[in-house]
Amino acid sequence: MSVGFSQNDTPTHRGQLYLFIGIVTALFLLLAVRLFYFQVISGEEYRAHSERNRMRPVVIEALRGLIMDRNGVVLAENRPSYTIAAAPFETSDETVDYLGELTGRDARAIRMRIRDPSVNRFNPIPVHRNVSFEIACRVEEHLPDLPGVLVQITPGRTYGTGELASHVLGYVSEINQQELEGRSEEGYRSGDIIGKMGVEKAFEHHLRGQNGLEFMEVNARGQELGPLPGMPALLPESGNNVYLTLDTRVQAVAEEAIPDSLAGALVAVDPMTGAVIAIVSRPGFDPNLFTERIPQETWDSLANHPMKPLLDRTLDGQYPPASTMKIVTASAALDEHVVTPSTLLRPCNHGYQFGNRWAGCWTPGHGSLPFRDAMAQSCDVYFYQVGHQLGLERWSRYARGFGLGTPTGFDVGDEQGGLVPDTDYYDPAENRVWTPGKILNLAIGQGELLVTPLQMAMLTAAVANGGTLYRPFILDRVESAGGESVESSESSIKDTLSVSPETLRLIRESLISVVNEGTARSAQLPYAQLAGKTGTAENPHGDSHSWFVAYAPAESPRIAVAAIMENAPSGSAVPVVRQVVDTWLSLEPRPVAGRIDGGYSEDAAP
Repeated sequence: MSVGFSQNDTPTHRGQLYLFIGIVTALFLLLAVRLFYFQVISGEEYRAHSERNRMRPVVIEALRGLIMDRNGVVLAENRPSYTIAAAPFETSDETVDYLGELTGRDARAIRMRIRDPSVNRFNPIPVHRNVSFEIACRVEEHLPDLPGVLVQITPGRTYGTGELASHVLGYVSEINQQELEGRSEEGYRSGDIIGKMGVEKAFEHHLRGQNGLEFMEVNARGQELGPLPGMPALLPESGNNVYLTLDTRVQAVAEEAIPDSLAGALVAVDPMTGAVIAIVSRPGFDPNLFTERIPQETWDSLANHPMKPLLDRTLDGQYPPASTMKIVTASAALDEHVVTPSTLLRPCNHGYQFGNRWAGCWTPGHGSLPFRDAMAQSCDVYFYQVGHQLGLERWSRYARGFGLGTPTGFDVGDEQGGLVPDTDYYDPAENRVWTPGKILNLAIGQGELLVTPLQMAMLTAAVANGGTLYRPFILDRVESAGGESVESSESSIKDTLSVSPETLRLIRESLISVVNEGTARSAQLPYAQLAGKTGTAENPHGDSHSWFVAYAPAESPRIAVAAIMENAPSGSAVPVVRQVVDTWLSLEPRPVAGRIDGGYSEDAAP
């Protein structure tokens, strides 16, 4: 059939027809151009966009490395847990509100998480970790109404021993914004888990694994259809396993020995290396509480508890050392020839008159005592006089030489350095005025002097081993998930005590006398000789604190311990230390990395 014009067609009609044909032709040409543009020129871009719409990259979280004690007892491990995640690009405000209703979580918190400009809008990010099975099932049931939301099974951290060694182990929790800004280049993303305290924080670089990635196919409603064909998953790599120098058996005995009614701290170390055997701060806390969103009332109960369970007293607790400081004062006096072992000073008649001040002693009177007896009976009057003759400058120099006034260098870090007053410290401009009578207080471990239990443990260890001040360490070794060696610890010397071997011999003999015939007779063991020193620290805020530092066996030390019991009767720390020493000496020795020649052998009998 042909198309033509009849004789009745007018020029007007023909013009309209031509115009119509031209318009249609132009439209077809425009459509062809657009198709060419979309399919040829911009084809790759739109294909990629289409792929993004049907593909969802999902992070496969790596297993965190285990934490174990020296004998392989697991202290921190992983368990399957439910995590609710959401892809920001696919999740609407209505979905967020509904998700908040289903999970019982504030929708504003979820919205802030997924609308954070720093997150990848196409990758699902965790919005609620460690949810209960019931909540996970509830969300799973309503997934058709929650585009962009998914329920994942992820590794959750768990501490099977509960409060045991809680302060030194620390805990993990979601990374906060400040941490994320500082560590984003290390591959951390919003919602990741990171060590917040203790071993979990100090050895994060070993414990953290390498996350994997899988590519899921999704429909137009953001519902997962399964793995995307042709896109194999990138498998995660587990973190390294960390072995500690801790002995869980000794740790448990130490924690149980401190009554629940008391707050206190204890540090036990190998005096020949500085390896930490037990480190206790009581009361403790359950680190499992922090692996999920901790309820506000639970946090308030911990933060406002009068016994401060979140305070790590071993590293952050700073106390006057009381009469345990007489170890340092005596060392300075002997080494500076202020006294000899046989020197008799003014007798103790329940106190000492110094100018207008009467400085009391803890008993009615010791009379005149030579050095060893003055140490055994902890006569304050003897050490008042010794301190006065030493003077502040010499006394503070020896105190610092014994490692006080600075952090010990513990490999877990975040420790206080204490305070050793010296001439620079007493500055009238700072309202710190020196008077000669202050040296009396400092000489017996009172006044402004402050130490940590960890410092006192290392000081005691240095006396025990003959003068070597080690840096304490708790990392024994690191192994890959497959058991390959990654790192091993080595003993590290911080300093050497600047006192003569003869002075140290006299100090060690006096510490044996303290246990055999002095203030620590209740510390005696039937099969091993302890050496130690008691102390009772005055506390302006309440009852006094009880100190005891000790090492054993005296002739070949295998353990050095420092303990403090807060607001406790004099001598309260002695039985705690005795139990710890007894437990360690009764166990089969298991040397750890860093042990040096001269220590016990594996076949040594307790």
